[in-house]
Parts: sequence; C-alpha cells; structure tokens
Amino acid sequence: MVAKEIPKPDFMDEAEWELLVKTRTPEIIRIGSRAHVQTYLESNGEGDTYLTQGGPTLLLATTGRKSGEEHVSPANFMQEGEDVIVVGSIAGLERHPHWALNLEAKPEGWVQVKARRWDVTARKVVGQEREELWPRLTEFFPLWGHFQKYSDREFFVFILSPKKA
Repeated sequence: MVAKEIPKPDFMDEAEWELLVKTRTPEIIRIGSRAHVQTYLESNGEGDTYLTQGGPTLLLATTGRKSGEEHVSPANFMQEGEDVIVVGSIAGLERHPHWALNLEAKPEGWVQVKARRWDVTARKVVGQEREELWPRLTEFFPLWGHFQKYSDREFFVFILSPKKA
C-alpha cells in the first residue's frame, strides 16, 4: 500500500517533513512503534521518547479485537484534566490504527505518561461533540488537522478517562 502524497505543512521545516514522509509507511510505522514502546518503557518516557513530531506521547495498551492479546502502542495525546485524548491519525494513512479499532471494540486499557501508568475507560467522540473538540485538538497538535485535511477517512477520537474502582 502506497501512502497518498500530502503536501508539506507551513508549520514544519523541510528536514522535519522529509523525515516524516520517509517513515510514513505502515511497515516502518509498525517497526518504529515497537522500538518506541521499548525505549519509552526503559526510559519512563524521558528524553526523545516523550515528544514525537512535536507533540507529547503516551503509551496506550489495548486488547486485540481478534487476538484478545494486549498490544501497546505509542500515541500523541492532549491532556484535559484527568482525561487524555488520542486521535487515530496514523500519519493520515488509509486505514485506522489498530489501537483505535481495538478501543472501538473493547473501550478499556491502560495508558502510561512518562513513569505514571493507570487504567482507563475509552469513549469514542462523535458528531457534534467531535466537531466542537476538533479545533482545540488541531490547535494543540497541528499534524492531526493537516493529515485529516488530506485523508479520505475521519480519524477516530477517543477520550481516555481514569477507570473507576
């Protein structure tokens, strides 16, 4: 599968954009994600593992909708109080990221932000609520808006709230 060509956004320089475009394939993203998870766990999210593409990154564990096994993925996020919000952009590729499909099927898991880890319940944001939230998300992390503009699919948005005991 060849990624759809997307023009460079004004808010990135040529070198940043070229690096992102070179790594914008499903296979490279999958390999890079595995390495990122390992490094994030070893460093407790410090250094380069916390900021990716200019935005904060967490680890998100979901249960595979087919395998039933736990999968851990890095994802950019925006924090709102105790909640974190994630967007299934996966660099604007054709398919939703597996973690987003897993959350849709089983809306629970855990997140880790730096050294802190907690269980979460996920709620998919749709309709009017998504429309109202989207400008805040794209102001916070402009790549979400840029990739959405050129994508044929609507990115899933989830609010991850601390799981009640």
